[in-house]
Amino acid sequence: MAVGSRRLPPVPAAMNRSVVVRRLPVLDRPGAREIVISDIHGTLSLYRRLLAECGYRHGTDRLILAGDLVEKGPENLALLRYVMEQVKTGDVWCLMGNCDFTAKNVLFSYRLSFLKSVITSRQSLIMEMADSLGISPETMDMDAFCQQLRQAYLPELSFLADLPHVLVSPERIYAHAAIMNETDFGSDFREVMTTPFFLHTDQSFSRPVIVGHMPVSEYRSRTIDFQPVFDPARNIWSIDGGNVVKRSGQLNALLFQEGTVTTASVDALPRTTVIQSCRPGVQIPFAMSWNHREITIEDHAGSQTLVHSLWLRRSFWVPDAFLESGNVSEYTNYRMPVEQGEQVSVVLICQDQALIKKHSVLGWVETACLDMTGSGSWDTAS
Repeated sequence: MAVGSRRLPPVPAAMNRSVVVRRLPVLDRPGAREIVISDIHGTLSLYRRLLAECGYRHGTDRLILAGDLVEKGPENLALLRYVMEQVKTGDVWCLMGNCDFTAKNVLFSYRLSFLKSVITSRQSLIMEMADSLGISPETMDMDAFCQQLRQAYLPELSFLADLPHVLVSPERIYAHAAIMNETDFGSDFREVMTTPFFLHTDQSFSRPVIVGHMPVSEYRSRTIDFQPVFDPARNIWSIDGGNVVKRSGQLNALLFQEGTVTTASVDALPRTTVIQSCRPGVQIPFAMSWNHREITIEDHAGSQTLVHSLWLRRSFWVPDAFLESGNVSEYTNYRMPVEQGEQVSVVLICQDQALIKKHSVLGWVETACLDMTGSGSWDTAS
């Protein structure tokens, strides 16, 4: 059906919801690596930095992008076109993530009220396309809105809409969020694109399963750590570093080569140098998470608020400035050990304390330990 020239009917209620699987050939190029990245979320500049960090060799290495290529970030259309060119010219394979599904909504005029609510509440590929055409879902019929997008951006929308839900290489299985089994992988594409907390299910697999979707920090309660997580008993890797969706998140890559696994990551946070070593004593750290971020206020004294977390089953004092910054789900009491000369990422300045990230872990250090000569570039809670 020529979707660029005339209006498509809505997808019928009995649309095919089966899981689309693509099987990859053996990777037999000498020295080639299989590199997987998930949840790029329209951050082309970070994506290119990560490829450089990995030493990615286009045409030699195999690159797998495990869904959520677009939405939420600032460079959705540019990222999409960059990836489309990579797929044309190299051994590059992409999965459909739940955020990429917006392209299918537009192509088939599917669930248009839901589509409108999503694309107008965040940075979106669809809104980038609409802005380039001078149209808005707020001022026109959604069916006509989608028709104009199809006419102008059919190749881009079709690329996303045609992506598979599962990739199977001879050694590994890739999905955006989860698989239900190793035979047909699931009975509904929604399962493999949206299942939360895959590492908390009871499944185990005969070969590695690699997923994104759920920021890995959500699996931790001691420290906030954005490094990929491997559960060897269940043979599952979870690699979403919370890029874009977390203030302190990062874009992760997992690199497989001849039986070895390494990781690489980049983030968009400003960097600074440690000018004074700090070695905290014995700690009992804890950390909040987005999915369990509910707190109640118990007391207030000076510039501190006593809050209680039912999930952590404890009360603790939080600086008012941090609480007011709206980032309670990234709160940790962990005091970061640092050594003079180290480079760290700065997440937030809060009074005389800095929330920093080192080796993908968040923690606090006194600002006196850091080179703050570029302090105008830091985010400050006040």
